[in-house]
Amino acid sequence: TSNLWLSLGIIRSIMRTRTLPAVNSQARPATRWSGRLRARIYGRALLVCFLCTWLIPADSYTGTARVDFLVQQAVGGKGFRLAAWEVQAIGQKLGDLVTRPGSELSPGEQHDLVIAYLDAVGRIGELNAQIERIYADPQGADPAAAAAAQQAELTALRATQAERRPAVEAILQSQIAVVLEAAGLTTAGRVWPPVRFQFTESPSYLILSPRDRIVVEKGVYLDPALSTEEMEQIEAAVQAGLDVSALVDGTGGFSSYPTMILEYPALDWVLDTIAHEWTHTYLFYHPLGWRYDDSSAMRTINETVASIIGDEIGQRAVQRFYPERVTPAAWPRPLSMRADWLGNVEAKIDTTFEFGPFMRETRLEVDRLLAAGQIEEAETYMEAQRQVLVAQGYVIRKLNQAYFAFHGSYAVGAASTDPIGGKLRALRERTDSLADFLATVMQFEAAADLDAALLNSGPS
Repeated sequence: TSNLWLSLGIIRSIMRTRTLPAVNSQARPATRWSGRLRARIYGRALLVCFLCTWLIPADSYTGTARVDFLVQQAVGGKGFRLAAWEVQAIGQKLGDLVTRPGSELSPGEQHDLVIAYLDAVGRIGELNAQIERIYADPQGADPAAAAAAQQAELTALRATQAERRPAVEAILQSQIAVVLEAAGLTTAGRVWPPVRFQFTESPSYLILSPRDRIVVEKGVYLDPALSTEEMEQIEAAVQAGLDVSALVDGTGGFSSYPTMILEYPALDWVLDTIAHEWTHTYLFYHPLGWRYDDSSAMRTINETVASIIGDEIGQRAVQRFYPERVTPAAWPRPLSMRADWLGNVEAKIDTTFEFGPFMRETRLEVDRLLAAGQIEEAETYMEAQRQVLVAQGYVIRKLNQAYFAFHGSYAVGAASTDPIGGKLRALRERTDSLADFLATVMQFEAAADLDAALLNSGPS
């Protein structure tokens, strides 16, 4: 920032220098020469600006300017560009209106294409887990070479998925829209807004935490297609320039339109999530959606309503289009808690090992060491604990201050005690249809409206 102000000051000084060779206003060649001279001066000013901004050593930056500079230098062109994602997603959906991908397929062929796509998503997850395990192995000397075969298969599979993704999205959009219409969730007889989503690998997130305490100091969203080797390079570059703990980890995605849907191999979860996210876009036009950020209670009501709609519509879609797949699916987050997270790798999670208590104990000890100023001891301890986790089958590539800052607490399996969920499900049971339920809740402007609606609905 200071360099930018310096550059602007130089430019202003040059601009104020109006002394040019005297010219005859009637002589056109001289006038052209004065224009050229001005262009040279302006060009040199811009060159000075560039040099001041980019060529001054990073050591001259201070405070947040230094952090921003070094982080951007480490990230390079690998940041996640939400605006670019929106442009390409909207462009694809507009193009799909013309090309209608998948429409030439029979219902049976559409069914098989969706299943094949999701099976490939599962294989991608297995490959990612294998690569993660290779990089997490403390005995690995050359993880890049060891993971070369898996990385090559992963790259090829992603290319294949990219070719068939538009057709799969169009098929699933159409199927969810059919079920929404059948359930009466329409506006003026049509499903509005249209069901539109794009499968996406959720962006990665670079977390920076000070080494002497656990707090998210800065976060930067990154390209979701980063290889593990690239993540390690970014982390190393940031830590080399700043006295921080760094970690690149996964995220759950963004709210957007078209909506982002995390690729996950469980069909019922995918259909549930498409309907869940559609509900949020629907509520955007109604009081409940407008009040989303008013309070934690209103956020909970919004999310629970979307979950109820998503659950019912998703299950109806499975029953109608994929009856052989009517089975419960595990929620895909947190990934490290899923029994199948490691895919087909040899190591399996020891079911007698309690991850939650282990992590809480680790966090408490880290907090104690950091409070005592024993930073190196805390980092040594975390690495030792990470190796224990790897031996137990939990693939954690880095366990450091940034990890704890990002993931927060580890109360695994704790049941929610918030009464809002129970109240909304009671209200759903007392309404004749899903459409009636949505018509009621979408008008809520405060949490008290839920209690009023329950009171008016009478006992179930």
